[in-house]
Amino acid sequence: MVSAPTRRPRNLAGWVGKLIVAALVVAVWEASVRLWLPDYLPTPSGVVRAAWPTLISADFGKAFGDTISGVAAGLLIGCLAGTALGLATGRLPWLRYLTSPYLSGLYAMPMLAIVPMATIWLGYSSQTRLAVIALSAFLPCAVSTGDGARNVPSQLRETAKVLRLSRVRFVLDVLLPSTLPFVVAGVQVAVGRALVGAVAVEFLASLPGLGTFILTNARSFEQNTAFVAVFVLAVLGIAARAGTETALHRLMPWHLHVNR
Repeated sequence: MVSAPTRRPRNLAGWVGKLIVAALVVAVWEASVRLWLPDYLPTPSGVVRAAWPTLISADFGKAFGDTISGVAAGLLIGCLAGTALGLATGRLPWLRYLTSPYLSGLYAMPMLAIVPMATIWLGYSSQTRLAVIALSAFLPCAVSTGDGARNVPSQLRETAKVLRLSRVRFVLDVLLPSTLPFVVAGVQVAVGRALVGAVAVEFLASLPGLGTFILTNARSFEQNTAFVAVFVLAVLGIAARAGTETALHRLMPWHLHVNR
């Protein structure tokens, strides 16, 4: 077991290494653009200068609100439905047999291929965005939760039989705690796929949001402004992943400790 004083220098060295790599990437990016096409490509310094005016602008605020509200609603619907189906398929072999081919096929399908069909069925509306985001979140949650529900330790199952737990108590006391790390892993993947799905549907269906904001500014050669929105999406993804890891650490601290 590694002691806390030993871990701290390692963590510090890891952060220093990440900062050095980031500084090198920024330096190479800045220099290459200035030497090649400074009038058409964004630079780190230009993105920094454009950040504050962009973030406080009304256009960005509306686009951000449209995208985030759609992502939040779609994530909630998709993750709840996916987790419920995953728990069911993990415990019911016949249901897993019926749904596995469709889940596998849809999971492998890129969201860009689904957007045109969604626009035909639902039109160019916010319902299309909600459906694409919900499906993007549903699939990883269903697959990951199903894997966890199928792999409940046999010792726990035998103990539940000995204690004669009802189905409800088995789900609450055994199945959900054992599957929780898989649920969190599915949510982590779902957040990234939901953001990608939101931007994709906004690109292709011209719906208001960060996707259209990025596309409009890129076409107007406002590349630095467009990249501000790109970085905002990246920060959202990082924050969501950190949030799910923090939630897992609070709910199951022993799980993260064992897997370090």
